[in-house]
Amino acid sequence: MPLSLSISLAVILALLPALLWLVVWYKKDAKNPEPKRMIALSFFFGALATLPLLAIRWQMQSTPNLVSFWEQLSEISFLPTLISLSFVLAFLEEFLKHFAVLRLGKRLQIHFDQIVDGIIYSVSAALGFAFAENILFFLTAMDYYLLTDSHFWNTVSFRSLFSMLGHSLFSGLFGLFWGHAFLSTAITPKHTRSVSGFFFRFGKRFFQTLSFHIIRRHILHKHPSLHGHEKADLVFEGLILATLVHTLFNIVIEYSALVLLPLLLLPLFFFLSSQFSKKHTTILRPLVSESKK
Repeated sequence: MPLSLSISLAVILALLPALLWLVVWYKKDAKNPEPKRMIALSFFFGALATLPLLAIRWQMQSTPNLVSFWEQLSEISFLPTLISLSFVLAFLEEFLKHFAVLRLGKRLQIHFDQIVDGIIYSVSAALGFAFAENILFFLTAMDYYLLTDSHFWNTVSFRSLFSMLGHSLFSGLFGLFWGHAFLSTAITPKHTRSVSGFFFRFGKRFFQTLSFHIIRRHILHKHPSLHGHEKADLVFEGLILATLVHTLFNIVIEYSALVLLPLLLLPLFFFLSSQFSKKHTTILRPLVSESKK
């Protein structure tokens, strides 16, 4: 098959399910939907976020000493190595997807007026990311299988259903707590503006972050915060939680325990879907005088 035809087919096969999932999530926010151009930009920046990840993976695979190190470590302790590598890759993906959304800059602040907007924008970026990633997966599959081979269509089906849904759920989970950090001023009134300060707090409070104190006590159990927390602390709690779920997803796939995927993904899907019907979906505070268009 000519390369141009292969690329066109891969793009179509990757784009159709991405748009379908995008419509599913967009309709959940029907009461106060985000501007379609903002959703499109989130999707586009999410797709671009795959580029640095590809560069990192290429560098890892093209460094013989690093590859040899991981192979030797896997022979000594396979499961710990798998968990640690899966966590690192999952963290990079979740971080890059969120970073992609932040590229919307001031345009995001104009329209971000509901907690669930965090879910919508994060899911949109995640689906853009999954779209670009699937193009590469499908092109690789075409190198190994004929289009008439069932293995090729199994790959397309799995990536279109489970991988895209997984990416949207991991990022949607993060987006929920990002929305709380962005708008719940009673919980997170403090804001570290500098990038260096943002990461300094993460390093300083890493182990406290692992306890998910803000998520457990102030969001899930709805206890008020007496002193208030840094927005960065809640953002990192959401990022680590999304990374852990993503890591579990990767490990399930690595062990081919696919029967467990619905048990992992469906509760998360229903949990995030339920957020759109709760009272906190109402506008908490206008960020600017401009209304949504």
